[in-house]
Parts: sequence; structure tokens; C-alpha cells
Amino acid sequence: MLNASVRKFLFLLSFIEGSSVMACELFGAKLIAPFFGGSLYVWAAVLGVTLLSLMSGYYLGGYLSKKYKHTSLVYFILICAGIFMIIMPHTSLWIMTATLDFSVQWGTTISLMVFMFPALLLMGTTSPLIINLINDAADNSGKSAGSIYAFSTLGGICATFLVGFYLLPEFGIKWPCYFFGLLLALFPLLALVGKKYFKAFIFLVPFGLTAFINAQKNLDQENYHVLYESEGILGQIRVVDMPYYTSTRGWKNGRALLVNNTAQSIMDVDNPEYDLWDWSYFFPTAVSIFPKGSDALLLGLGGGTIVHQFNRLGFNTDVVEIDQRVKEVALKYFAVPDSTNIIVDDARRYINTCKKKYDIITLDLFLNETPPSHVLTVECFSTLKNMLKPGGLVMMNFYGFISGEKGHASRCIFKTFQQAGFYTQIVATPGAENNRNLIFLAQVDTLDFTRCNYTEPHVQPVSDLTKYFIAIDEVDMNDAIILSDEIPALEKIYLPAALDWRKSTIDYLLKPTLGR
Repeated sequence: MLNASVRKFLFLLSFIEGSSVMACELFGAKLIAPFFGGSLYVWAAVLGVTLLSLMSGYYLGGYLSKKYKHTSLVYFILICAGIFMIIMPHTSLWIMTATLDFSVQWGTTISLMVFMFPALLLMGTTSPLIINLINDAADNSGKSAGSIYAFSTLGGICATFLVGFYLLPEFGIKWPCYFFGLLLALFPLLALVGKKYFKAFIFLVPFGLTAFINAQKNLDQENYHVLYESEGILGQIRVVDMPYYTSTRGWKNGRALLVNNTAQSIMDVDNPEYDLWDWSYFFPTAVSIFPKGSDALLLGLGGGTIVHQFNRLGFNTDVVEIDQRVKEVALKYFAVPDSTNIIVDDARRYINTCKKKYDIITLDLFLNETPPSHVLTVECFSTLKNMLKPGGLVMMNFYGFISGEKGHASRCIFKTFQQAGFYTQIVATPGAENNRNLIFLAQVDTLDFTRCNYTEPHVQPVSDLTKYFIAIDEVDMNDAIILSDEIPALEKIYLPAALDWRKSTIDYLLKPTLGR
């Protein structure tokens, strides 16, 4: 029978193990995102591999508990789990670089099996072993199991809040990985040393080799210079100076805001108030029919492309951005004026609580390639309609697909706008479906887009926007559904288009920064 101090120590290890499980899962999801995005497929892979790891660990731990009843086995297993966790930032980079050309589903799953599965497998193994150790009578087995799993879950709860609210935003991924890996291994290592298992010090070698040798590739290549990088609960943010080709202006010096390696904005470094998207001037073109001094709401800041455009039109613009880091980056690196009224909040929450009326409401909402489905519902669109002044306009940026499977999401959004009471038209910017954007123009009253008046240097102005309208009558809308809060179907519907965008991002942005 174990003495009281050892029992308490095992409960402490159970708490640490539970906290490390949740931390490992969160780190795994955030390590994956810059390479494969944050789509439903990615989260399904993260959760699936997590459950597979723990299931396998529980089974292995149950098997081992029948043969061994020694605290030393638990200690050794936790030390090994800590080693695997501390090397996750390095093994993940290696395997994801190797699987970049795989599909998102296979690339994500294989990568997670390599860098996350071993650590979680070993952590899951320890719970059955600890339960077996503290179980001193058959009729107490239920209480023992319940107590261990309760302590483990409590640790997971604490780690979830600590990692999500503090460690990731403040320290990124690598150092919190080191912290939890060391925490997971340190107490068992000290216990083994206390038992005079001095050979356990050999486990310090992998920690030293991994923590102090920078195994990560330098992401700065000859023409790609990283000015800023941050990891957080909302993903990786990077500011990169890079050459960028435009169809109308040729090669330019660009500055890209990348969220999980998907470009959210590309600024002209030589003319910071202008961007290099060939299609972005269609946004200010559409709203140039409104007079100077109009009140505009922009949901989604990015690098401030639309802020600059609205400023040139003389609008009074409020901006809502969910990520504080994006606000700071836009002000520091993308010449967004300090006077800009930027509210850090979730777009849907702001919509639900806002009392102000606007002439123009623009939705430019993407977290990497993932649009926020909770904003794109008939309930939210109806609220937006009530926020508009007479003659107002809701304008939304979306994927360029309108036909086939990849265009299903666009067709559903069109039907949802209609259901909310909007007269809706769609602008298709020039280019093929996989290389353009759609701009939804949802109107309370029919607006005249034949008298647009907006210009930018070296860009051919568009005075009659109707020439770019999609002929809705020629689009088959039979499969379009109304998106609602009750049935959040958009997350599945938009996946084909999102994966196409992610593939383009990998080929055009990520591979060059990795030297591939």
C-alpha cells in the first residue's frame, strides 16, 4: 500500500498530465494552422488524432497495469511524454514541410500522427497506471478512477484558460511547449533521483539538445523578409516584405499581412496608402456613389486596405477587429492612421449590441481562409438591415466561385441575403473563378451603380459597375439553402472553396518562404 505522501504526489502528476493533454491539443491545432489552415477538416483531424491517442494510451495503460505496479514506470512514461512535447515545434515543422503537397485532410492527419500522437499516447497511458497504484481495495476502484480523472480534468480546465488567455498570446507556441514539457517531466525526474535512479539524468540530454539547438528553418529567404511574427489563440500572424506581381502594374515591393500564412492584405511599400490587390478597388468603386461624410462600418481590419480607401472617399469609418494584434500591426506596419476608430470585438457581438446607424456596412471577414459562419446567417443579416440608414448598403467580400460545388456557399449566402429582405446583386472581379473575388451588394432600396466615381493611380477606373454584375437568372439556385443560427451549415458548405484557396496560398506564399 502506498503511503500518503506518494498518493498525493500521484494526484499532483495526474493534474499535471491533464493540463498537458489540453495544452498539447491546443498547441497541435496552432502548429498546424500556418500550413494547413483552420478549416473544419483541420479541427476534425486535431480532435480525431487526440481521441485516438488517448484511447490508445488508456488501453496500453490498462494492459501495463496488469503486469506492473511500480511508481517508477509512471515516472519514466511521463518523462518520455515531456520529451515528445518539448520537441513538437521542431518535429511539426519537419513533417509539415514534407507533407505540404498532400491534401489538407491527409497532410494534417499524417503530421499530427507524427508530432502530437506520441506525447498524447504516453500521457493517456499514465491514468490507468495511477488508478491501479492508488486503488487499495476492489470496492474502492470506482472512487479511485473517478478521483484521478477528476484531478486530470481539473488540470485540463486550468491549462485551457492559461494557454488560451495568456501563454499563447504572450509567448507564442514554442516556449509554452517547452514549459509544459519540462513541467511534465521535472517532477517524475526528481522522484526518480530521490529513489537513487541517477541514470534518469540521461533523459536531460534530449531536452538540452532540443531546447538549445535551433532546429527550425529560417523563414527569411532572399526575397522574403519577416518583419513581425506572433502566435496566439487566433492563429499565427506575420508581416512579410516580398515581391508581388500585379497584372496592371507589374512587379512591386509588397508588404503582406499573413494570418496562418494566408494573405489578408498586401500593401504597396512605396505607396503605403495603396494596396496591390488587382481587385480591391472594386470595393471603394461600389460605395463611391455615397457622398463624402457618410457613416461606414467595416467588419474586419486586416492591413487596413479598405480603411485607406474609405478615408480617400471622406467617410467616417468605424472598424471592428477581433484580434488586438491585427490592430497593432495595422497601425505600425500598414500606415493605418492612429485616429482610426478601431474596436476590438467579435463582429457578431458588436452587431448585436450596436445602437448606431450606418450608410455602409462592409463585411471583410476571414480568419485565414475561414469565414465566420456565425456572422453569415439570416438572423445576423436581418440585424444588419436594421442598422442601416435609409438607402443604405451592406457590402460583403467572399470567395470567387459561384458555380458548381465550390460555388455552393456563395449561392447560399445570396439566398440568405434575400431571405433577410435585401435586394442583392453580385459583383465578380475580373479573372477566373479561382482567381477572383465576389462582392455581394445587399441593398434596402435599389441603388444606382452606373455613376461610380473612384480612381487610384495606375488602375483603370470603373464608372459603371453593373458591367461586372453576375447574371443571377443564369445561376442555378436550386441547391441554395438559407443559413441560420440554428443550422450552421456554412462550415461544411464552404470547404471546397476554402481548400482551393489554401492550396493556392501554399503554392504561392508558403513554399517560397520555406525555400521550396
